Amino acid sequence: MAFLDLSENPIKIKNFRYFILGHFISFTGSWTYNTAIVWLVYELTRSSFYLGIFSLFNSLPTFVFSFLAGLIIDRFDRKKLLTWVVFLGILPSVLLGFITQEGRLSFWLVVLINMLAVSLASVDTPLRQVFISEIVPSTYLTKAISFQALSFNTARMVGPFLAGLIITYGQLYQCFYFNALSYLPFFLFLLFFIKYQKSYQIDLENKKNFIEAFKEVFTLFRKQRALPAVIGMVFSFTFFGASILILFPIIVDKLFGGGGKEFGQLSSMVGIGAILGSVYIILGKVKNKLSKLWVSTCIFALGALGLVWSKIWWLTLFCCLLLGFSFTNFYPIANSYLQENTPTEIRGRVMSFFTLSFLGVHPLGSFLAGVLAEKVGVGWLVSFYVLSLVLVNFFLLNIAKLKK
Repeated sequence: MAFLDLSENPIKIKNFRYFILGHFISFTGSWTYNTAIVWLVYELTRSSFYLGIFSLFNSLPTFVFSFLAGLIIDRFDRKKLLTWVVFLGILPSVLLGFITQEGRLSFWLVVLINMLAVSLASVDTPLRQVFISEIVPSTYLTKAISFQALSFNTARMVGPFLAGLIITYGQLYQCFYFNALSYLPFFLFLLFFIKYQKSYQIDLENKKNFIEAFKEVFTLFRKQRALPAVIGMVFSFTFFGASILILFPIIVDKLFGGGGKEFGQLSSMVGIGAILGSVYIILGKVKNKLSKLWVSTCIFALGALGLVWSKIWWLTLFCCLLLGFSFTNFYPIANSYLQENTPTEIRGRVMSFFTLSFLGVHPLGSFLAGVLAEKVGVGWLVSFYVLSLVLVNFFLLNIAKLKK
């Protein structure tokens, strides 16, 4: 990768500037919401069991709606669809803010409203990914997705901080109203400022049923074996890789005898590494994306092993930085590879597999990691996960290179 290559900077595209600003503001609100709703559930139940139940129900809409979302994205005008999804995303937060303010709360009512929000997000997430390819040229796509990852991870740091301030100096329900307001700039940008010529036509007279629509995807996968191989690598990286973040409290407590301060330091270093990883791609030029996926896998493996076997705190912090760096190298490169090698008219369906492998798999991997760590110990579990990740991704990488 040639460093400091600014020739393909998507920020110089006006539509993308509006998109990334709206994306950042709305995701700052989303992370404020995510932090506040977990705290709300804990205040209601004072139970880790119910937090687990909440997390389980939180993941269900992603499994149920991911493929349907892909079909919807390919059947409708993507700008109009995103505008409506962003607008509808305001409603669950307003409703949750109102019932919290009025004290009309119950655990299952909160779960139900949050499932509505997550159902909308299961369309919103792949739709935003695909929409980027509508407003930037394909040569800019990797950097554009890296800008999106940078804005996402910056919002991930800012949102919880704002939630803490609002909860401390204001009222919990104000976090939900803040999230609702954070969607308005993006909605207005889409409605009035983002304008472009679609690169394809939607055939309204020839809408295939669900099975026929996904047969097209599997036909593409048979012709381009690299695509399912990359999706498999994303699945593996999420299940065996990203899911170990759930073990941070155990690592801090059992391995270092630390507490909340040390936990915050580990989490912050992952965030800093993620931002550095995004900046690295934005300032460089990515070549041979399949090889870069393998390099990111190896960087993660080194960081994860160092995390659980190092006895030196500063080295452990550095390993967390490597984890974050690998995340924002791996996922944007995989994302852009899939989009660049997929016809526009079925891109939504292909990206629904990416979304499922990214967001849908994470809760399951985290749940199993938490359960197994209690049985075999954190160090051995992470070592097994790392070995599995390296072997699976090496195998899939070779399939992708041989069959692409």
